[in-house]
Amino acid sequence: MTLEQYNSQGDVDSFCYWIESRAEKLGSIWGGSAFKFGVYSRKDTTAKEDSAGRCYNDQYGWLKKYGDSPEAAFKAVRTEVVKVAEAAAAGNLQVVQQANLGEVIRWKLAFIYQNSQEPEVIPIYKLSVLRALLDDPKVSAVEAHKRLCKRAKGQILAGAGVFDYAEPLWSEGIEKLERLNLTTDTAKNFLDSYSDWNALKPATELLVGYLTPDEQPLALRLKEKNVQLILKPGDWQAKVSSSTVKLRTAYYLSDELIDDPVAEKLGLAGQELVLATVNSMTELDALCRVYDDSDAEASDVGRTSTSLNQILYGPPGTGKTYRTTELAVQIADPEGYKILAAGLSPTERRQAIKAKYDDLVKHGRIDFATFHQSFSYEDFIEGIRAETSEDGSGLEYKVVDGVFKRIADLADKTIGGASSLGLAESPTIWKISIGRRDEHDMRNRYLEAGQARIGWNNAGDLSIALDERDKGNQDYWKSLTGPNHNVLNDFSENMKVGDVLLCFKDQFTVRAIGVVTSDYRFDLAADQSGYRDYAHIRDVSWMVKDISLDVRSLNAGKRMVQKTLYPLGRISWKSLVAEVKRQGIHLPGVGESEAFRPSPNHVIIIDEINRGNTARIFGELITLLEPDKRKDGSDERTVVLPYSKESFTVPSNLYVIGTMNTADKSLAQLDLALRRRFEFVEVMPDASLLEGVAVHGVSMQNLLQTVNDRIEVLLDRDHLIGHSYFLLLKSADDESSRIDMLADIFEKRVIPLLQEYFFADWEKIGWVLNDVTKPQEFRFVRLGASENKLNQLFSAEIADQLADRRYKINKEAFKAPEAYQGIFLGCHE
Repeated sequence: MTLEQYNSQGDVDSFCYWIESRAEKLGSIWGGSAFKFGVYSRKDTTAKEDSAGRCYNDQYGWLKKYGDSPEAAFKAVRTEVVKVAEAAAAGNLQVVQQANLGEVIRWKLAFIYQNSQEPEVIPIYKLSVLRALLDDPKVSAVEAHKRLCKRAKGQILAGAGVFDYAEPLWSEGIEKLERLNLTTDTAKNFLDSYSDWNALKPATELLVGYLTPDEQPLALRLKEKNVQLILKPGDWQAKVSSSTVKLRTAYYLSDELIDDPVAEKLGLAGQELVLATVNSMTELDALCRVYDDSDAEASDVGRTSTSLNQILYGPPGTGKTYRTTELAVQIADPEGYKILAAGLSPTERRQAIKAKYDDLVKHGRIDFATFHQSFSYEDFIEGIRAETSEDGSGLEYKVVDGVFKRIADLADKTIGGASSLGLAESPTIWKISIGRRDEHDMRNRYLEAGQARIGWNNAGDLSIALDERDKGNQDYWKSLTGPNHNVLNDFSENMKVGDVLLCFKDQFTVRAIGVVTSDYRFDLAADQSGYRDYAHIRDVSWMVKDISLDVRSLNAGKRMVQKTLYPLGRISWKSLVAEVKRQGIHLPGVGESEAFRPSPNHVIIIDEINRGNTARIFGELITLLEPDKRKDGSDERTVVLPYSKESFTVPSNLYVIGTMNTADKSLAQLDLALRRRFEFVEVMPDASLLEGVAVHGVSMQNLLQTVNDRIEVLLDRDHLIGHSYFLLLKSADDESSRIDMLADIFEKRVIPLLQEYFFADWEKIGWVLNDVTKPQEFRFVRLGASENKLNQLFSAEIADQLADRRYKINKEAFKAPEAYQGIFLGCHE
């Protein structure tokens, strides 16, 4: 193996590319510095000065410990690679552990070269993850692999079985690492296991020190309440988001640290330093990776767009939908996104983001709609729908919320700021009537006991399936009406711990306010008590009792219906607290400043926003989308909705993300009212993402760029071909697979798009593909390919007046190398 075969920029067949990318399914080693390979071919070839442990020339970067030149470094690295491969094959893991290679590199090589029928190494290569899995902060990598293989307990590890075993372990280890409470002890354990860092021994009472592979110093303060790291200033500071890690610059050691032996060994005394305060294991990991990697790109962690309304627009296949998924997660859950963005390969990261996206959708934080020509205001905001009445007596017409109003209502909900209240994140407010009007003693007894109880005892224990209850319970249940079923189901199933109960004394007035503190249970002894108690129970922390709170202003002036229990969709916790305060009622535990905090961000994604009639869909709400017109904005506006007659405003924590395909409609054709209220983010084809991908010896990067340049000249930039159609080629295992994939892409994606763009003007399609210069057999589109000539179809008089403009797609060309090579000028001249 030569240096060029080991690592060469853009070569998808190099040893390092195979280890990191093409063998990704054998365990990920993505992330960190390219110096983990010992020597690497530089992508950025601008002049760079050598640092203490890292060397550069105009082509390579390498670790000085391996040699004074890239050739010498490669020779040393190759020796270590061979040593690891031979040791792994012989089962000598101690030699693997001691090899002078990057941690993840040596263990991935060990996994690949071990006896696959009797594996001793599993495809997890980060020591910090292995230690988290075993809950052992001191275990070595050798011992960790042995213990985890032994823990399989008979599970087949030979062949592909090891991947089935390791995949859930990796997820478990990452989750444990993220949940690990960050203290100075856990931070020290993490740094002790950090890839290829050298710990200075012994540590002192005040400091423990480390040197990165290029001899950059780092010290952990051991006596501080928070985790604080002392680092050398440098370019890495610009790569750290200020929203995640607090950096104190121009920091100098205090008097008590100046004479510390660790500080002396690291050369920190009298130097201008940086003091970093971190709050989570994820932040610590991200900071260490940036500090360790001088070639790392600036981190986008924690940085989200501030635009409330934005539209991603561009030609087909540019990754707009892909981008909205990640953007929605980043906006809806910034802290969760920071965890997902750290240390994963592109494939793993995409899978993790999609899983997070699905979870946020499940919890109502993200919603999705696709506009089309028949999509209406009634689908988007609210409309009237005919439904069968609860008692089955006939039809009734109900106002039903659309997708936008549903998520706007969720976004508008707020949660208690005082943890002692026990409120849910977005508590539902319930109306409940406890006992009949004259059952004062029973009701007071329940309130004093911290309970809410309702009747229908003969329905039995509602936590037991109906067909498993006594026949008497089943018969009684069947005798009840639909509304009664709904009450019992709401009380036993739909009501959640942390929801809020308003106990009413009449149709307008609340007598008590409480928070649900338990799941449903059934009181078997209720009928035997002297008071003939109600049997269906929820424990409730009644915050206030014996009050008279008029809620008409909260309920659009409407009275409560005579139903034992139902949710009050119009009332939020925030509005309830404000009204209680306005009427001079004190809520214990709810102070002036911590009464409530806003609901987390919510996101609605509108796909193909340009395909709908936006004026008809948004109606009067188009104005409310403007940031200053939203709730709590400087010019807050409210409208009365036409069907429900409710007041409505758009909350300030609801983000709207649209996508727009410019091949369907250009930006200039978009509704002006919509254009004024949205920011537009152009998402164009990026051929550079195909760098290093070649099929038939043809660079896919150059091919896509050439085709798009021609389309832009012949048509415009709204009708280009996106890079995402070709990205699948990067995952192909061999040239044969890439050939089949490329043929499929051209036949089913590229040619149909060109037909659509040029309205079946086959001559121009041929120009785009440079078919005019190719031999007939290598043209994607062939002229006059029909067997029936003009003189066979028409009389001679007519045939002489016609030019045969019939075209046929040449399917044989899709797998012909010359067809793709001929796209470039000069290939067949």
